[in-house]
Amino acid sequence: MAQSEPVILGFMGNRGFFPTAFAEEGAKATQSAVGHVLGQRVRYVDLGNVETYADARAAAGVAQQYRRAPDGGGAIGVICSMYNFSDENGIRDFLRLADLDVPVLLHTEPDVRGLGRMGQKGRRDGACGRFSAANALRHIGYPYTLTSRHCEAVSSAAFADDLHAFYASCVLASKFRRRGRGVRLGLVGSGPDAFQTVTNVSTELLGHMGLSTVGLELIALDRQMRQVSPRELSAQLEAVSGYMAAADVPRASLEAIARMGVVFDRFVKENDLDGIAVRCWTEMQKYQIGGEVGVMPCTCMSMLSDKLIPAACETDIAGWMGMYMLQCASGLVPLLGDWNNMYDDEREEVDLFHCGVWAKSVMRPGARITRQEILATQADIGAENTWGAVDGELKAGTCAFLRPCTNAREGSVFLYGGVGRVSEEGVDTFGTRGRIQIPRIQELFRYLTQPERAVEHHTALVVGTQKNIELTMKAIRDAVPYINAQAGLGRGGQALVDFYEHSQVGEL
Repeated sequence: MAQSEPVILGFMGNRGFFPTAFAEEGAKATQSAVGHVLGQRVRYVDLGNVETYADARAAAGVAQQYRRAPDGGGAIGVICSMYNFSDENGIRDFLRLADLDVPVLLHTEPDVRGLGRMGQKGRRDGACGRFSAANALRHIGYPYTLTSRHCEAVSSAAFADDLHAFYASCVLASKFRRRGRGVRLGLVGSGPDAFQTVTNVSTELLGHMGLSTVGLELIALDRQMRQVSPRELSAQLEAVSGYMAAADVPRASLEAIARMGVVFDRFVKENDLDGIAVRCWTEMQKYQIGGEVGVMPCTCMSMLSDKLIPAACETDIAGWMGMYMLQCASGLVPLLGDWNNMYDDEREEVDLFHCGVWAKSVMRPGARITRQEILATQADIGAENTWGAVDGELKAGTCAFLRPCTNAREGSVFLYGGVGRVSEEGVDTFGTRGRIQIPRIQELFRYLTQPERAVEHHTALVVGTQKNIELTMKAIRDAVPYINAQAGLGRGGQALVDFYEHSQVGEL
């Protein structure tokens, strides 16, 4: 495996008067499980048994060799496996000395029922050891992640699920470290005046979570679009036409879309960006940025999101953060939408809508490039300047939603999330849309609009299988303590990120 793969470090807890063979066998079993479940995504490095302070110091010395960026072969997580009643002091000392600031999974192997299994040479007492290890880490304020079951066989399906979720939480936490590269977001223009709520975000607070931004002003976008070479234009026209149905799009508009796509791709590549947030209306349309006709940036943004480079509308920085967090936790293509329409009945559902920017892979067959129907009716813009929006229905499935909301007054970030279902039922309108069913939705929306929090109208969302969404939310839940440990405390000594999880898969 390439040396640049991220690393998960593992060590076996131990206590001398329990059979050491359990720890030795466990090292092989854990390494085998990680390889089987996570495959080529990570490299597992075994640090050996840790019982004494000398063991901890030796293992920490090796671990510190992996204190580098994950894409440079650095550690993103640690698995502490207890195959017997392991010495909690050794576990604590190792984590202190290694000073890795990465998620830690506490895993305990269960005892085995059967005649003769619980004698001096057969018993593990790991259940008791987990209490001690957790207590020792609580005393030093070190966050840790627990497996779903108190004791869990390394060969079980439950442990495989926990490994998937732990890996995702490691990826998520690694992105939001303040030291190192952090998260890089490109801003194309400032936020639109009509929706100041989604742009009234404290970038200082999100900076504590590792975010930095790079700007591309609209005047620079205009100039760069006009300078796109014929070769670049031809290649991008082919990419756009092959991405989504575009038969109705006028040639001049299609060329403007392609020019913008070239500039966006270059902006991302040259600045090593994780995604972009765009001032998508109305200057681009009204002032015909980049050519002789105005254009919507939606198709270009849709294509980026489809390549796991999330693109957010209306320069919504916090909304983009929600998209990126969901993507890191799930591996799925995220979208950003409005909590938009509810009806006069008792159904627990809401229509999610945006005027046309979602990725092709999250929609049902038949998505197409079209006009932006709202702006097309505006006399000062003109319908001919509004091509480039996407029209399509969100595919059905289990979904997760997420949004961080900054509170500059309190110096905190309110992160809310939950799960639901995307209905098979279509929504009879234009743009990109889907009908979302959420347990206790009235309770959720009442909570989100209370004066003490009153969140913005955008949310990020991913759609997947029920199992994937369940593990996605577990990964986010588990990653928050590590993000807080990195970010420090907000004003008043409270955690920077306060996570509210409204609903779980078991309620669907």
